Amino acid sequence: MNTWTKRGTIIMLAALMLVMGIAVPFRNAEAAMTYNNTTDAYLSAGVDTNGNLEAILLVNGSYGITSCIEADLYVERKNWGLFWTMVDIGYNNNVWHDSTTSYLYHNVFSTNLISTGTYRVTVTYTVHGSGGSNDVIIKTATINY
Repeated sequence: MNTWTKRGTIIMLAALMLVMGIAVPFRNAEAAMTYNNTTDAYLSAGVDTNGNLEAILLVNGSYGITSCIEADLYVERKNWGLFWTMVDIGYNNNVWHDSTTSYLYHNVFSTNLISTGTYRVTVTYTVHGSGGSNDVIIKTATINY
């Protein structure tokens, strides 16, 4: 390997380490986020031996501030260990939508998985209220079946 190739490789590795050193803390910074209309949001998912996937959704809005909570959920399956593809869950565009005008939201989503593998459940909560702009909170849970 000539000197320029070695230098280029070292520079590329240094740049990758720099990017990862910045990106990972930002991904983990969600715990420190503050919201305008929400106090907490959760997602928990599991699957039983028969392939029944169940996701528990929970949002605690702020009493007197939160006016509407929306939830959009979809399921993906990992293919060839690399790619996530949408799973047919029986709803329009394979996205389940639910909402409430209460400041508390709790619901359970369930579907039957056809094959084994690694699955990812993603829910996007949109919380409307008078506390400021809408809170858009994305939660994911990965499960193996």
